[in-house]
Amino acid sequence: MKKFLSIAFLVLVIGCGGKTQYEDVNKAEGSMEWGPKEIKTTVNKMVSSLYTFLKDDWKKPAFIQVQKFRNMTSEHIDTELVVGEIRTRLIKQRIKFIDDSLDQEALAEIAKGQTGLIDADSAIPVGEMKSPNFYLTGDIRENVRYVDGRKKQYLKVTLKLINIRSRVTEWQDEQEFLKSTKTDKISW
Repeated sequence: MKKFLSIAFLVLVIGCGGKTQYEDVNKAEGSMEWGPKEIKTTVNKMVSSLYTFLKDDWKKPAFIQVQKFRNMTSEHIDTELVVGEIRTRLIKQRIKFIDDSLDQEALAEIAKGQTGLIDADSAIPVGEMKSPNFYLTGDIRENVRYVDGRKKQYLKVTLKLINIRSRVTEWQDEQEFLKSTKTDKISW
């Protein structure tokens, strides 16, 4: 009997191991958790909406800095996946983003250039850095209910563009999801 159980366990373990397959992320189906479908749908809508606002309504140079994009849900959601893809797609469309993560290094280079040790043609002059005129911020929120053995999760992603000088929200858009998942009885 022990031998039979050992063989059955071995077959189960070997049978469960498998080859990794890659799928087209743009054809991802919805699932119980936040995933590629929600990310792609959100990014597509926000990039289109924000780009249209900047080109058709704002019509001036925009220098955007990403601020807090909060996950206010009970799920673990890596908000940087959403914001990173939005930033990448907008940069490809010639929208400028300010990244201050290397400011200390840049300031050190500027200071070095002012010492006279660096060739004047390649030294970074003072006053060339750009300040953002917009903050891009937002959040993901949820409402969860249980109805007739189903989990109903309403998710709302909100992004907004705040004019730093005036503190006015110049643009805002939302993407909604309503997910319904069967929760009763575990089956094999």
